[in-house]
Amino acid sequence: MMERNVASADALRRLCGTVMKTARQELMQHLSEAGSDLSPHQFLALMNVSGHTLTLGELSRAMGLDPSTLAPTVEVLVRKGLVQRDRDPQDRRRTPLSVTEAGGALLAQVTRQDEQGPLLNGLQALGEEKSHQLINLLEDLVAAIHPASESEPTHPCQMPVHKGQ
Repeated sequence: MMERNVASADALRRLCGTVMKTARQELMQHLSEAGSDLSPHQFLALMNVSGHTLTLGELSRAMGLDPSTLAPTVEVLVRKGLVQRDRDPQDRRRTPLSVTEAGGALLAQVTRQDEQGPLLNGLQALGEEKSHQLINLLEDLVAAIHPASESEPTHPCQMPVHKGQ
């Protein structure tokens, strides 16, 4: 049983590496076509803020990164006018982040470009049922690896990033 789990973990590492490389290349191409100079890491932070108002701490937990690693990324997004810092009227110490109109437009433009590409083609080849099963299984795996409290937002399918990106 243990040997089978080790072999499964090795296979998962190999397969995830291929998927992540493809996803990163595809995202970089979409960003370039949109005329954006954002890095994939910056774009993923923008995506995570979209539809939410998250503090830096909440965003860092959602992305699985230390706030000190994410702070420069957020600063770039604010400087570019894609994210704004808001004031919480009930807690002056809290500074939620939200996507600006320009940030929303960039998200929509890059998302529209995603109508063709290796990831979408692969998911279409799997079919709707298997695609949903795959996502559900990956979410379950991430939840088992990194259990989160119910109060924390979770976005389980994030690209791995490193300091300085």
